[in-house]
Amino acid sequence: MCKLILLGGIPGVGKTTIAYELARYYKIDKVLSIDVLKNILKKFISKEQEPYLYTTTHEAHTLENLSIIEGYKKHSHILNRHVISILDTFKNEKIVILEGATITKDILDYLKEYEVYYFNLYLEQDKELMSRYESKLKIRKGKWIENFEKIKEINNYLINQECININAREIEQVLNEIRRYIDENICS
Repeated sequence: MCKLILLGGIPGVGKTTIAYELARYYKIDKVLSIDVLKNILKKFISKEQEPYLYTTTHEAHTLENLSIIEGYKKHSHILNRHVISILDTFKNEKIVILEGATITKDILDYLKEYEVYYFNLYLEQDKELMSRYESKLKIRKGKWIENFEKIKEINNYLINQECININAREIEQVLNEIRRYIDENICS
């Protein structure tokens, strides 16, 4: 059975960095980014067919005048439905890492054929999160600063899910905490 390590959390908490560091450390050669998969899907699915593919976690609510959390959940559900069909091609792998902001506990219902370990990365300090967003202004298109309050609302929603919550304050601390869990539960 394939072991699936899920790294979720709001934008800017270090999901991608952590995913690739874990992959390097454990010599895992399959790391899937939901952002990359989303961009590939947009090459085959039009905005008219699936408008939620063309929005972000924190702006999805505007498509149907939903609450921020309901928009986030709908965006996540639609995107994860496509991601799960792609994941099927990796069922025979030993370990796969999947990282992305749309990972919620709801995705677990679709992953019964995997041994799943779900980590939610978050930041407690608004100042630290804003600092990360400001540092990425030149390399990211996302309107993270303009949507800061919405993103914080999603962060609070994600923290209250059934998962392993890890404060993403320092990358090395996060890596050590996840490695300890993996060593005790996956690689033992």
